[in-house]
Amino acid sequence: MNKLIFGFDQFKKDGDPIPNLENFEFDNKKVCNCGNVFLGMLQDIKFDYQQTATRQWEDLSMETLSVDDIKNNYIYHIDVNCFAWAFGYQRWPDKFDDISILDNISPKVMKDIQNGKCKLLVNYGYEGLGAHHRDSLSCIPLLERIHLILEKYNIPQESFIYMDSNHAYESMELDTKINIIQYEYCAIDQWRFTKQNPLMMYHGNTKSSKNMKRWLDSKNKIRKKHYLSFNRLPKKHRVDLVVSLDKNNLLDKGYVSFANKITDWDWKEMVSEEEKTSLEKKMPLVIDNPDLSLCKHSYDVFNVRYFLDSYFQIVTGNNFTDWDDQLIFSEKIWKPITNLQPFIYLDDVGALKKLQEYGFKTFEPFIDESYDKVYDTEKRFSMIENEIIKLCSKSIEEIHDWYWSIEDIIKHNYYHFYEKFIPDMKSKMINQLEELL
Repeated sequence: MNKLIFGFDQFKKDGDPIPNLENFEFDNKKVCNCGNVFLGMLQDIKFDYQQTATRQWEDLSMETLSVDDIKNNYIYHIDVNCFAWAFGYQRWPDKFDDISILDNISPKVMKDIQNGKCKLLVNYGYEGLGAHHRDSLSCIPLLERIHLILEKYNIPQESFIYMDSNHAYESMELDTKINIIQYEYCAIDQWRFTKQNPLMMYHGNTKSSKNMKRWLDSKNKIRKKHYLSFNRLPKKHRVDLVVSLDKNNLLDKGYVSFANKITDWDWKEMVSEEEKTSLEKKMPLVIDNPDLSLCKHSYDVFNVRYFLDSYFQIVTGNNFTDWDDQLIFSEKIWKPITNLQPFIYLDDVGALKKLQEYGFKTFEPFIDESYDKVYDTEKRFSMIENEIIKLCSKSIEEIHDWYWSIEDIIKHNYYHFYEKFIPDMKSKMINQLEELL
């Protein structure tokens, strides 16, 4: 079968494509300078990629060609860091400016889109957002605006492909003929990142296999901590968690990071004076990085010893909402899965159910996971808090025995991620795009 063809306006001297419309600006903000992030979803990274690759975009499962040289049907894709800005939408205040990315598409590509030779793909993968954020196709005023812009350019809605990572689209009914493809950006990116950094894996080559040996050797060694929990940006549910751990005298039982050197989010405004005073006495809460303001990327090379020296992870996702139009996974949930840890998960409603649908195993009845069905965020948090207390009330020897009693579940999740989930996700995405062409 011929590879999918992705068309680009410009290329670097080494042959790598330059992101389409990367100089487009809205309100003095660059919207499309994302570095061709979507190409990464179609890349087959090898373990020695960093040592042997001569270009950034090698080993792609699709072709990147100049739009001037393409004879067959193709995709013109645009990565955006803010979907609303790409179509001139000022989210706050709620108003539209007469500008969009379509204004910058070349006449040749525009003609190909209008004639059905080309599909316009706008990728806003990342985590995916619900209507509340006014920054996705689920935002009705924005959707209606896009319909008007497509009509202005004589582009059929069917020629437009929108991609992001919100699972709610699977049950959402939108009045549009725009093609919507949901995919797991963060999961595939986690796969790419660990493949490039074998010391972050536990199988595959000599370096990563040493981690597996370290993990198996830990069966005969009591670890120092019950749990591990990363909390860089002090969002409310993370603040609530750290306050709860403090109130219940559980901070010493885990490796916990929290808001170190973060100045643009003030956790102190989210707590009572008594809670602030108590928590300040425990600060800084550091795992490996005392300055989290310098750690702004989803993926950084991390010493796996912290995973190997604790038994479960308290995962605080990007959101903790009662919304029914948003279900998204960030990179945070894939870290315990790819580091052989069970987890308690603070995120959108139905997150555990979706993981199970993907073929992962969660930890009922060892952990009461009925919280996953509860929309009321206060009640859900209270149920999660009870499970954390329950696990932390076990002696370190008891939690050690519990951990190894679910060894098969932990190993299943790890290998399922690498050997089935990611290959299936990538194949599904490619097949959907091929069908649309």
